[in-house]
Amino acid sequence: MMTYQRLFGLLISVAISLFLGGCAKNITEYYNPKSTLDKNIIQVLEEDGRFTAFVDAIDRLKLRSTLGEAAIYTCLAPLDEHVQAYFSQLGYSSLDAVPEEELRKFINYHFISGMYYQYNIEQRYLAATTNVGRSRATWYRSRAEGKTPGKPVRFFTPYFFQMQPQDYAGLFGESVEPGGFMVEGARISDTDRDIGASNGVIHVLETPLMVLPRTDEALARDPETSLFSSWQEKHASFVLGEKDEFGWVDTTLYKTYSVGRNLADEQVQSTLLVPTDDAIMAYFEPYLPDLDNTIDSVPQRVMASLIRASQIPNLYFKSDLVSKEDGGLRESRAYVYLVDDISSVITGSVPASNSVIFKTNRLIESAEMNSLEGGIYMKHKVYSQWYWMFERTNLNTGLTDGLSFQHPKKTLLVQPDDVWGFPLAADMLPEEREYRLQQCRTGVLNLDIREDGGFRKRFYATDYGHVLYDDGHFYDYTGHSVQLLTSTPVWERINGAIFEIDGFLTPIDKQDMQWSVYSLIKAVPQFSLFADALDRTGMAAQLQLTGFFTFTVFAPSNAAIQQAGIDLNAMTESELTRFVNRYIIQNRYIFSDGVFNGRIANKNGESMGINGAWETFRISDASGKEIPVVLANAQGNNGVVHQINQLF
Repeated sequence: MMTYQRLFGLLISVAISLFLGGCAKNITEYYNPKSTLDKNIIQVLEEDGRFTAFVDAIDRLKLRSTLGEAAIYTCLAPLDEHVQAYFSQLGYSSLDAVPEEELRKFINYHFISGMYYQYNIEQRYLAATTNVGRSRATWYRSRAEGKTPGKPVRFFTPYFFQMQPQDYAGLFGESVEPGGFMVEGARISDTDRDIGASNGVIHVLETPLMVLPRTDEALARDPETSLFSSWQEKHASFVLGEKDEFGWVDTTLYKTYSVGRNLADEQVQSTLLVPTDDAIMAYFEPYLPDLDNTIDSVPQRVMASLIRASQIPNLYFKSDLVSKEDGGLRESRAYVYLVDDISSVITGSVPASNSVIFKTNRLIESAEMNSLEGGIYMKHKVYSQWYWMFERTNLNTGLTDGLSFQHPKKTLLVQPDDVWGFPLAADMLPEEREYRLQQCRTGVLNLDIREDGGFRKRFYATDYGHVLYDDGHFYDYTGHSVQLLTSTPVWERINGAIFEIDGFLTPIDKQDMQWSVYSLIKAVPQFSLFADALDRTGMAAQLQLTGFFTFTVFAPSNAAIQQAGIDLNAMTESELTRFVNRYIIQNRYIFSDGVFNGRIANKNGESMGINGAWETFRISDASGKEIPVVLANAQGNNGVVHQINQLF
């Protein structure tokens, strides 16, 4: 009889045999290393005989020991003819003529840090749980040396070509025919791959592997992106390296960019939507007369804004941009969200080491250029004073949207330079400049006029009071008017439109107590009884509050109170408070322009009706009694006062 221990041991043996049998197929299928594990990578290449030029270059750089013993690598081995072809393409007649720096770049690019058989690369790709994750799983990094970082390098296996075939064409164009196992645009041999060595694995290349340039270098080399590249270079600078542990400064000058992402850093990975030269010219051509008639006159601020709009943090293939499924696109404010059909915009690509660069047939606008703010930048020759104020004050606040997708709606009334007058903005004293800023902001209407049916007779809210539009003129709270010069916009974008006016409107001082609704009532003799009631009830203090507090007051005249036979002096404080609150609506500007019609509560909580506009403007109580407004729209800095000659 078989004992329990013997039975258990037999079952374990069978299980192990089955497991090893199942694994053997994978190991044989995917690894199948040749019997070279007693030799390092350099020794294997040297013994093969097809890689003499590559090994000679390694020896010339004195890297035999380093690459053969010091670390684990995946070697992308180029045949002799590939090495010759690569450097011939760069203009070198022989390997001896190649500078050491160029040779070192080539060698390091063909050594990937870490050991990766084809199976490892495929499993990493398949293990990704999202489409974007699979796209990024293809990236590895070449060997770093000293202070020179390794370059990102992409592998593509049969699974990638099954699941993302169009993405490869989107990266390298139709000229590169994909194979079963690729590294960037180079084909890896189907038979000479997964060659094991004591310090890594070797994949033999069937076609030359070109060392991809950094993003900034790639843009500079492509003739279709020369304008965009020149914009980038206007924002380039060079900085010293960091201090070491002993306090010594690395005096090497490293390139960096002051706008957007640092495309000169191999560690920074990005996706770029770069407009071609033709796309840039098509975008700016209508505005060149308002610049200086040349593309070089585009303000650097505009260039910087459009550079930032072209850059998306992290790596995205074309299918990722089309699907827009990754939350990082929205979090990074990527403007691909503003393009309905990104496939129709992308016309090609520019191979680069640390970015995915797509060329586009149209310029994708930034938040600034897709807003009212962009109109001042683009027409700075006409509105140079506004441009100066935008650059040095907060005049542009609220005229664009930092979130990119929720633009605040505005209408901007601007003064051309010939209306601005003297002194110019740069010559103003600080207090003069602050007042001019407020004058300009009084022309920023807090709605998009296009969504309101165009200009019509009504009061428009601004940051410094309401302005009345009537028959081609705007009137501020003092009665001063300016004329609308352009009935059609001079600039239109997603969040509004710009129109020209022939002067400046008067800003209302939000903190000036002389312009509170209480002060307006107190200043009119025929409101003296109502004003006295406000004093006695304490409402005077409330009606002088500014900032968040606003009021609409239907102030009864002395005649109205006397005609009703009401003795305010005989009332108790609570009765007087109830009387006063009946004619006050809190937190609402109600003008006679008919914008608001309906019911609203007064400070007693009683329902009041607002009906009509201008001459038919009426207020009614809960019983339906209507009272006409005699004098309307006395504007204060915290509300508006209307005179009535009857009581409810």
